[in-house]
Amino acid sequence: MGLAIIVIFVFLVLYIAHFYWNVSKYPKGPFPLPFIGNLLQFPAENIHVFYDDLAKIYGPCFTIWTPLPSIVLTDYEQIKDAFVTQETFTYRSHLPPETLFQPHDHTGLMLTDGDDWKLQRKTALKILRNFGLGKNLMEEQVIGSIREMQDQLGQIKDKSDVDLFWPIQLCVGNIINETLFGFHYKHEDCGKFQTFVKVIDTHIKSLRTRFALLVAAFPWLRNVPVVGEIGYHFMRRNIDLYHNFMEQEVASQIKTYNQEEEPTNFVHAYMREMEISGKPGLNPTNLCASVVDFWLAGMETTSNSIRWSIAYMMKYPEIQDKVRKEIQENVGSSRLPSIEDKPNLPYTQAVIHEVQRHSNMVPMLGSHKNIKDTTILGKPVPAETFIFAQLWSVMKNDSVFEDSHLFNPDRYLHSNGETFRKDVIERTIPFSIGKRNCIGEGLARMELFLIFSALIQNYEFVATSNIDLTAQWSTVLTVKPYTCKSVPQF
Repeated sequence: MGLAIIVIFVFLVLYIAHFYWNVSKYPKGPFPLPFIGNLLQFPAENIHVFYDDLAKIYGPCFTIWTPLPSIVLTDYEQIKDAFVTQETFTYRSHLPPETLFQPHDHTGLMLTDGDDWKLQRKTALKILRNFGLGKNLMEEQVIGSIREMQDQLGQIKDKSDVDLFWPIQLCVGNIINETLFGFHYKHEDCGKFQTFVKVIDTHIKSLRTRFALLVAAFPWLRNVPVVGEIGYHFMRRNIDLYHNFMEQEVASQIKTYNQEEEPTNFVHAYMREMEISGKPGLNPTNLCASVVDFWLAGMETTSNSIRWSIAYMMKYPEIQDKVRKEIQENVGSSRLPSIEDKPNLPYTQAVIHEVQRHSNMVPMLGSHKNIKDTTILGKPVPAETFIFAQLWSVMKNDSVFEDSHLFNPDRYLHSNGETFRKDVIERTIPFSIGKRNCIGEGLARMELFLIFSALIQNYEFVATSNIDLTAQWSTVLTVKPYTCKSVPQF
């Protein structure tokens, strides 16, 4: 008995000594405890605010222990050095809850690494370009969905109390569906679509619970009653639900694929690439995973951005009026705004930039890791360290965005109101930067501009109650539910 106690004591002393020796190799951060790191200090929500406060104490590059070390970057130049300058940070950490977006790790666009990731990204970009990203074909598809949304809004009889959630959700969802599968839902027959969106929403919310954080820190807890059920198995069931939905859609499109015909959607185009290249990395598993990645990334962020933009316009009606005036003077009322109109609508663009900056919808990027020892602007980063880039702090930096707490679209324009301030634009990075930036950025920017400008062109949106711009905490920062009075302009 006495010998066992001595052995345990020696083990603990050696472990603690080694733990703090290891701590000394990383950038300074809050003092961690052995075995649990800084887990007791984590708030239940708004972790980005917690990290922002830590940056004010320890500087823009600090280490947090969970209990493994993670380096948090809160400065634009450091994020640029890591993600743009260096190749080693293109790898993923493969930590839950991030891996809980897919049934299989190391698949698709988000969870692959190295050559396999390069192959998936190169293939996806090629397909998007062939489908007309940046060309008229994709724009026509977006405008078609906007017209259907307008029809849906026009059929609402009581325009004094309108909920824009499902019209916007369906508009964005149909753009993604057309791209991926070549079909779209009608607003009078979209029950299947709504069920799918609700499952994803439930899953996303579950990823930010304390139980999810515990399972991420200690994976063995997934086998513990109650904690495992709430923190892991519940999420797994949601994954299975929406992944089965996607597998059915992919399987349906595979059946209609014809080698002799030109591909008309992402699934068909990916099948064509599988045949042409013969590369083992292009396979049905990665096809389905890539479709899930596109859907999850494109649906939630884009639709939420548009809902945020209308909320801001109701909060600041004078800005809404100024946007509408610019659109009316440069586009008129006989047609919808197009991408060709974009250079003539600088204030509209500035408002969209400011909505993305001020709402800061994705406050923290998914984790990266480096595969070799390196530095970030002189700070040591041992190999296999988890890296988190905090976009919240970058886009709330008062030295770049003066009075960053204020909603001020004019900050993006020079005094002439026509040309953009490149220094401010450069540091507005809602889609991240570097080799692993959002692959759908081009499509998302097109959607935001066309949908937002069309809505403001055709309607005045008036709040039916006080607009609260305090975000709801989830995987992304969502705007609180609201209804509005929509006043047709023509």
